[in-house]
Amino acid sequence: MIRWILTFMFALVFVSVVATDIAAAKNKATYDKLTEEILGTLQAYYPVQATGMGIHTYDYRLADYSAGAIKQMRNKLADYVHQLGQYRGLSFTVDEAIDYKLILSNVELALLDLKDIKWQERSPQLYVDEAVNGVYFLLLSQHAPLSEKLLSILSRMKAVPELFQTAQKNLKNVPNVYLDLANESLETAQRFYQEAAAELMRQYPERADEILQISTQAREAMTDFANFLGDQTAGPETGFAIGKVNYDYMLAHGYFLNFDADSLLRLGESLLADAQEAYSSFQEYMDENQQRGRDSVFVPASFGRKDVLDYYRWEIEQIRLFLTESEMLTVPDDIAPIDVVETPPFLRSMIAAIAYQSAGPFDQNQRGIFYVRPIPEEFDAAQRDARYRYVHRRGFKGSAVHEAYPGHHLQMQLAGRNPSSIRKWQANTMMMEGWALYCEEMMYHAELYGEEDPAVWLGVLGGIRYRAARIVADVKLHTGQFTYQECVDWLIKTLDAESESDKDYHRKMVRKYTLTPTIWMSYLVGKQEIERLREDVMNRDGDSYDERAFYDTLLSQGSIPPALIRQAFGL
Repeated sequence: MIRWILTFMFALVFVSVVATDIAAAKNKATYDKLTEEILGTLQAYYPVQATGMGIHTYDYRLADYSAGAIKQMRNKLADYVHQLGQYRGLSFTVDEAIDYKLILSNVELALLDLKDIKWQERSPQLYVDEAVNGVYFLLLSQHAPLSEKLLSILSRMKAVPELFQTAQKNLKNVPNVYLDLANESLETAQRFYQEAAAELMRQYPERADEILQISTQAREAMTDFANFLGDQTAGPETGFAIGKVNYDYMLAHGYFLNFDADSLLRLGESLLADAQEAYSSFQEYMDENQQRGRDSVFVPASFGRKDVLDYYRWEIEQIRLFLTESEMLTVPDDIAPIDVVETPPFLRSMIAAIAYQSAGPFDQNQRGIFYVRPIPEEFDAAQRDARYRYVHRRGFKGSAVHEAYPGHHLQMQLAGRNPSSIRKWQANTMMMEGWALYCEEMMYHAELYGEEDPAVWLGVLGGIRYRAARIVADVKLHTGQFTYQECVDWLIKTLDAESESDKDYHRKMVRKYTLTPTIWMSYLVGKQEIERLREDVMNRDGDSYDERAFYDTLLSQGSIPPALIRQAFGL
């Protein structure tokens, strides 16, 4: 009897365990299906962003910001938040737990944008960027030949008039800084459309009339939108500020930081004070100890345009070899190459200086493009002297570190190799820009520039000082403590901007800061988060700490907040 009872009880336990496992498997399958649906919904609603990420299902569309579409999307997002909440107790692996936080964050931040911040009602630039990037990303993408992309390009150009009609219905109380920025951006957008259309007409003369008609209608819609903005009465002077509540929400749900805007401001002010002291002290040291003037350098008469381009390509390869030979971190043999090209004429209104353009993480062709300023076919004596000295002192090295190796190109390439579709969709600037800034100092200490190069070190310190100032500017702008002009004046004074070009640079950058809260604080805070993570792993592992393994694990996690990468290290 006892044996029968024990057998029966064992059978019940076994059946219960099996039933639990089956239920868990069903829950996991349902959860996986939900996350696929959420990604599909986000990609469909933000088709231009999807194009940039290498998803080409919606290349023919622009985003729909009409009242009906926004209401429908808000309801969907709110429902997704509710549905995801039901899976909080699901048994996740470490990677799955990180992905869960990421997909929930994507939904929460999209809902914040549409429901609470309401960019569609306050930012004309939202619509200008949609029109410009919709075509720009397609022209840059290498997923298909231009002949195949042409239909999508024209389809998006056709959608521009309706996009700007929607903008006119939505916008209200637009702050003056946004009106000024949008009007300037519209001039650039019209020039870009005109130059892009000219290039398309040149390559496809049989469709020239169609291309001209569609692009002209798009540019006329931009003109109408500019006239509309010119008739608007500007809203409150600090109408760009998203407010402390929304800013705190972004810190917690977008970057997973455990401090608020007040704490971030104190951190920024402390970092700025330290950076100012370090920069000023080293500058004083250089003034007292470094030779002024410049050494004589023989400049060959044959030095020309091709030599400069060859140098750019050579420098990138030299830094890649330096990383490989030093074994600081792993650079896979099959990493996609970088093409160094002069910015083509039809993109010059969009790319004024150097720029790295990564492939979308979902794209099959992962080749990166490094755009450099156009180089004259013929040099005069002064140009030849300046260009040769730049090559002689290897002046491109710092840009290559930040943009190529081990900065953006390597990081984004490795991020795109993460098998998770959720990870591939992420583009968190705290990792992307924090890592690139981290690399500047890391590569100096690794003696890429030799044992000592005071000028380069001063540049590194200056970069840190600038990013610290941007933390303060970012927080104060979006919590209503700075007007646009107050921020400009403060930055000019704080960063000792004396020339008109430097002052104008800050004026233009502050306009960007008003549009993109939390982005600008993420550079230096991201660098600090990576440094703190490395220090914690070193303390935990002691003598068994492996620097190369640390970087390899860090870079394998995707473009996600460093605060979440801590989980991958078991911290």
